[in-house]
Amino acid sequence: MKIGEVVAGSVLGGLEVKLQLDNPEELRIGYPVIVEGKTYDFYCLVEDIVNQQLDIAERLAGSDYKDALVPGAGTHEGYGGPIFYSKTLLRPIQLIEKESGELSQPQTIPPYFSEARHAARADVEHIYEITETSVPLGTIRGIEPYYVHIDFTRLTEKPFAIFGRTGAGKSILNKLICLSVLTKDVGSVLIFDMVGEYGVYSRADNTKGLKYYFPERVEIFSIDPKNQEARPFIIDPREIQPEDLIVALQDLRPAMVDTIYAIHQRRGEKDLVTAIQDATVEQLGEALVHEMSLNALKRRMARLTRLPFLREGKDAFPQMMSLVRQGKSIVLDFGEFGGDRSVYLFIANVLAHRLYDLYTEKGEDRRLVVFLEEAHKFLDPEVAPYTRFSQLARETRKFNLILALVDQRPTRVDQEVRSQLANRFVLSLKEQADVQSALAGVQDVGMWEKIVGTIPPRVVAVIGDAIRVPTVIDIMTYDDANVHEHVVGRAKVTEAELERLARKADDIFRTGAG
Repeated sequence: MKIGEVVAGSVLGGLEVKLQLDNPEELRIGYPVIVEGKTYDFYCLVEDIVNQQLDIAERLAGSDYKDALVPGAGTHEGYGGPIFYSKTLLRPIQLIEKESGELSQPQTIPPYFSEARHAARADVEHIYEITETSVPLGTIRGIEPYYVHIDFTRLTEKPFAIFGRTGAGKSILNKLICLSVLTKDVGSVLIFDMVGEYGVYSRADNTKGLKYYFPERVEIFSIDPKNQEARPFIIDPREIQPEDLIVALQDLRPAMVDTIYAIHQRRGEKDLVTAIQDATVEQLGEALVHEMSLNALKRRMARLTRLPFLREGKDAFPQMMSLVRQGKSIVLDFGEFGGDRSVYLFIANVLAHRLYDLYTEKGEDRRLVVFLEEAHKFLDPEVAPYTRFSQLARETRKFNLILALVDQRPTRVDQEVRSQLANRFVLSLKEQADVQSALAGVQDVGMWEKIVGTIPPRVVAVIGDAIRVPTVIDIMTYDDANVHEHVVGRAKVTEAELERLARKADDIFRTGAG
């Protein structure tokens, strides 16, 4: 279990440990390590692993003499002897008082030559807590499999984010988080399902979605008329506001934006979309609207006016909120429109301002967590003033409306919004600016920048008040066995299912009697 001894350290800079391993490759950044002091055990994470820069090493490199001079594996000095050795930099995360077992923040350092060892299961069981509303998302790195729990009551009390580059595992982690919210019934979720991942089955890889595991608590709406199995999603044009069009039709020239507001102020009984279609320069006056800007706006609007869900009829929003009040969650399927970013921007923004108005003006008892993928499209500093999402992040947690960001470019998310995040799930990020933005304001940010910059896909750094200490977690494989065993539990037969089975049994018995 021993990996080395402390040879230097400071409260602010961390602990340096001379390694005595046969092979330094046994250690990885983010692994948990215990340093055994006299009064405390120091629970640490590996921040870095280094080989010392030595002149003699440079002279021996490529030489026939190095095999004779450098001790082999298994010697008491470790793999490299007293001259050639590695060090690890450890960052204390928590102190464990030896006598009482009480936990506290690191405010001291252990003596010279204190032994460092791999953390054992008993150590992490003492550190992490399991609550009535906690669920594991994966295992801790560097020890025998131990499933680390996240408290979902705390997680869903404030805005949080999932950051990670494409292919890092954001969708899998997001599914596990959504299923955990439903399992512990700490709220409902609303997901904009652009590529068909969250319904019954994923169209991409055929993995099971939220409705498969919770068929009676998840409702699917679809903006695609060809999806006959889902409830139809309809937006009444009278609900459209100028900002919805500005966000959906990004890169509008200032004159076109001014035209939208001018028409909105003078639209009378018409909805905004119809008013723009019918508008003329003669009606509005050349002082307010330029003909070229009006014609350009109408051309840009043509794509939206052809959308099948934008029509008068039974607006879907009241029905969706009625289901949320009943404890159900909503998956909004985009079908064939999943690749159209303007449609996503348009719908998400319409629902955002309606949710904001409903929760802040009337209040709702049922907590709703809105998962916003491609969050930077809405929260870029240039766009944020036209959306309600920045207000959702800043203001609505006291109204039971929680925003969850999912994004691969945190550097493009408004800094004020990022400052509101109480919890962060940070997967692999390669751009240094994105790493820094994802971790802005985090304690020991230098260590976490190193970790996030080196962790592989399907590994996440979890930082915030939903977990006892910041932790690097190997995300569990998303399959039936893991989801049932660790997340949703074994399926419980509902009363409706019992009635269905009873009717089926009666039919069988009647057939047999005949």
